[in-house]
Amino acid sequence: MIRSIFKHKKCLGYTLYGILLVIVLLYYRFPSDALGDYLQSTADEINPRYHVLVGKVRPSFPFGVKFLKARVSLRENPDTDLFMAESLLIRPGLWSFLKGESKYRFDCLAYGGDIKGSVHFSDNGGEASERPFTTSMELRDIRINDYEYLFTLIGRNVKGILGGIITYSGQGSLLINGKGEANLRISDGSVELLQPIFSLESVSFDDVRIKMILEKTKIKLTRVELEGREIKGTLSGTIGLKQNFSMSRLALRGSIEPLEGFFKSENGAPRIMTLFKRRLREGKLSFVVRGTPADPKIRFI
Repeated sequence: MIRSIFKHKKCLGYTLYGILLVIVLLYYRFPSDALGDYLQSTADEINPRYHVLVGKVRPSFPFGVKFLKARVSLRENPDTDLFMAESLLIRPGLWSFLKGESKYRFDCLAYGGDIKGSVHFSDNGGEASERPFTTSMELRDIRINDYEYLFTLIGRNVKGILGGIITYSGQGSLLINGKGEANLRISDGSVELLQPIFSLESVSFDDVRIKMILEKTKIKLTRVELEGREIKGTLSGTIGLKQNFSMSRLALRGSIEPLEGFFKSENGAPRIMTLFKRRLREGKLSFVVRGTPADPKIRFI
């Protein structure tokens, strides 16, 4: 009896030792270069316009892979990062992995915040670039001012802390043709205006809430509400998307409402306030925006 127990304990010890040895060997002998090359070639197949570069690849237990210093750029301009992550952890969904489905969960650390979500690729047997996919993600504590490409994209400085939920479905080669929704919040920040409004070149805010829908190459801004100490504002309308976002077509309408803090600030100088009050209707200054992000046209109404 005692000999049998000792024998089983010995077998268990060898088994645990073997598992530990496999884990150690897998970690130190992990083919990070080969996997990194495979990821980059797969990304090229999905959308040749983009270039993916990964610093290091490490296994993450259980059943995960962690990519360190991952970068995405346009192939014609590889020195400018469209997106950069300190780390990206990817794991297959437990049940989908057993069923052979291409569904993954990810956790990304980028720009001082965290992006968590999932992505599901349809197994239609076509080319990688033609495979439909759906994704949903939650953003937390993203520092917008650390995202340098945003200025290149919209030509305006934006600061603040971003959070929210994004869902999307489409194809890798035709991203603007997909469908999606976003509910976002930006707190404690500022935004540079498309063009100065009287003395205002930028607006500081406590909170901005954004709700938008993407469908048929068009973004519909159903709600943009800005709350600040000096100004309140709203914006709605559509953006007709182009591959080059700076050439997208704007059809927006909004309003600005000065608050008590504005009249007490440097922005509320007497001459400026006289001009402002002439434009006000029911305490608000209304406007429309046409043109493109690169060349916006603002008209007060």
